[in-house]
Amino acid sequence: MIEDLVALSQDPAPEKRRQLLREVADLFLNDVETYSDRSLVLFTDVLTGLLKQVDESTRAEIAERLSDAPNAGEALHMFLAYDEVEVAGPVLRNSRHLSDEVLVDIAEHKGQAHRLAIAMRETLTESVTDILIAKGESPVLRAVTGNFGASISTSSFATLADHARTDDTLLDAMSYRADMPRQVADTVLNLLPEDARIRLAALLAADREAVRPLMEKAAALTKQKKMSRALERLETKGLIRQVRQKEMTLEQVIVWLSERDRILDLSLVLSDFSRIDEAVATGAILKVNAAPAVILLRSLEVDEDAVRAVAIMRCRRLNLPQSMADHLVDRWRELDEPTAQRALRFTLARRSVQQDAA
Repeated sequence: MIEDLVALSQDPAPEKRRQLLREVADLFLNDVETYSDRSLVLFTDVLTGLLKQVDESTRAEIAERLSDAPNAGEALHMFLAYDEVEVAGPVLRNSRHLSDEVLVDIAEHKGQAHRLAIAMRETLTESVTDILIAKGESPVLRAVTGNFGASISTSSFATLADHARTDDTLLDAMSYRADMPRQVADTVLNLLPEDARIRLAALLAADREAVRPLMEKAAALTKQKKMSRALERLETKGLIRQVRQKEMTLEQVIVWLSERDRILDLSLVLSDFSRIDEAVATGAILKVNAAPAVILLRSLEVDEDAVRAVAIMRCRRLNLPQSMADHLVDRWRELDEPTAQRALRFTLARRSVQQDAA
């Protein structure tokens, strides 16, 4: 192996330079965790020297492979990060070795494509997002706002709100930012269409102490495709709080969630107000037998609009004929509240006995 590398290093042909670079990169990546600090510095010097001798497409290929290497070192990643965006992009998005100072400098002096790559990093501090937002480029503004791992200062949120007046995509992205300062949120709420306004209001009504750790874990949650679900659950808790504070009715929340097929969130709401387990509420909604859903809805004293919304959603999700929705509503009308309350208490008691036995 070493002999081959030596032979390649003595051949100045461009193709041999590219082959040598790939071989050295392979050697570096395969055993990177076993190298001493001195060896890593040596590899960095060699790779940087070789990268200067090859074309852009080869540099881009190597940059992609090295972009998330844990021990690649700041010097090597800085060299790549200041290159053309085809080379720099993967490093700007993935590298853990670039300091805020470097990112701010690149954002200040490079082009929009570099800034867009930076905006897609797992996490961003306010010092970096301030400069990204100050540039005022729509694709970058949207990317920063949609990046839940990006911390945004109050002044930058205000700037985003100003841009959102003429950018519907940015405005929609802002409706998911549960960390938005209230004074900015008031402006954004007035700009949003009803659906997005309800979402943001619910997120803002949720426990602010629950918002902070969610945003701190955003990068990991996004990678696991759990971020949107976590936000939806937080939003639902905000809706529950709004009902308790008389800002919305329980019926409005049930209809809103049912029309959007958000069964798990509807179960959370029904569970909270009926004091039954979420699993029991979910089962009541999803059973083909409508009796549990009828009992639950009657015991909550909701109106017919809410009941019909749940019945229609059940037919959609369970592939039932629409006539089954009418059947559920008819059964709900026939059931009196005291009977429903007794049936619900029996269900709770039986569940308690089962848990104690387990």
